[in-house]
Amino acid sequence: MSPNQSIHMAVLAFGVAFIVLLLATQYIDIPQYRPAAVVAFLSHVFVTFVVLPRLPYKWDIPQFHQTASEIVAGTFSSGSPTVSSFGGFQALVYTVFSSQPETIAVFNSLFAVLTIIPISYLAYHLYPSRTESHLGLMLIVLFAPLQFLFLTVPMRDALSVLLFFTILSLILSALRPQQLKSVLVAIPLWGMLYQVRPELSFVLVLGTIASAIVKVVRTISDDLSLTSLVAVFGTVGAIGFGLFAELLYSFERSNAQMTGRSSGGAVYLDGMEYTSWFDFLLAAPARALYFQFAPFPLHVESVFHILGFSVSVALIVLFVAAGRSLYECSPDETTALFLIVVYIAGIVGYGTINSNFGTNVRHRIVFDFLLVVFALPVIQQWELLIREWLGIIPRQCDDRDKKHRKTQEFDRSLHTRTQDSEETSQ
Repeated sequence: MSPNQSIHMAVLAFGVAFIVLLLATQYIDIPQYRPAAVVAFLSHVFVTFVVLPRLPYKWDIPQFHQTASEIVAGTFSSGSPTVSSFGGFQALVYTVFSSQPETIAVFNSLFAVLTIIPISYLAYHLYPSRTESHLGLMLIVLFAPLQFLFLTVPMRDALSVLLFFTILSLILSALRPQQLKSVLVAIPLWGMLYQVRPELSFVLVLGTIASAIVKVVRTISDDLSLTSLVAVFGTVGAIGFGLFAELLYSFERSNAQMTGRSSGGAVYLDGMEYTSWFDFLLAAPARALYFQFAPFPLHVESVFHILGFSVSVALIVLFVAAGRSLYECSPDETTALFLIVVYIAGIVGYGTINSNFGTNVRHRIVFDFLLVVFALPVIQQWELLIREWLGIIPRQCDDRDKKHRKTQEFDRSLHTRTQDSEETSQ
């Protein structure tokens, strides 16, 4: 294919993706979604054609491109099952349009922008009483810098993130009365996610099991006691450990994965090996924290590390905001437990084998966005303060100040009348 033909096909891919986006925004009732989605999509496309070619990092882009090109040419022999699975999708896009990574990046841009739809659904059902604007949540998900970059890169992250949150929302819908038909859509999508990111598909299974147990407990008792919660987490933890050890990673493979990922300039906890499954369990909490929040200050050695550290600081703030929101804002119990199990299982599972915070940034995108969902009430407060500061809405504190002043004046007048009556009585 000539350079001119490649450009024409890239423009065609952009047109198709943009039309799909416009159709989706027409039927999705999320305030301010269409303008934000269009700006985000065009920004992703700008990064695709202008920024990515100038970056010194190539990640696994050549590997995915080679796999897809071999499938198109009919010469593919063997490779990683997950890379090959996404390579099949990438090869389909190459067949219809042009065999260049920018083509898949255009559709990744579409997937990244559409992800806010299931995320908004999750936030709505987690905090059903919080009917205020979801604009802050939407802007964070659409424009968080590092996540924005990696959801543009022509690899499997954007598709897996969209599949993950779509299945999450479908499972949550299926847990509600007369919504079991959502399962019919969730099952084939889960199969697709299993081919691309099997570890994420098993995390969803654990969340579903936890929710099913909770529904059974709720039929017996209206309130979830602490004992019931401990039993739920204990059961799910045991099942998750069994799935991890028997289906995903054997003891030897876990060590091999951890050693294989301990390379490059973004390594942490290098040299560590598991000598028993007890070591595995003992190290899991600390490694989960490293997975979610690394790099730490002592890890910073380059400009990219500084960007990663700044994101880590923002994630710590989001984590605190998420904890405060869940504690103070009365979330829906079934939804909260479902999402919390998915979050904990995910960061523990990834944390036990990941040893490179450069890889972590990509793998934890779904869990970063879950923190945003958890922190919705605090994000709404931030949005309100920013709107007041910009003068978009009147400052509500004025009304509070007036009420406070009136209360003080009332107290002073009451105190004065009391003193007068005492003096009169004397």
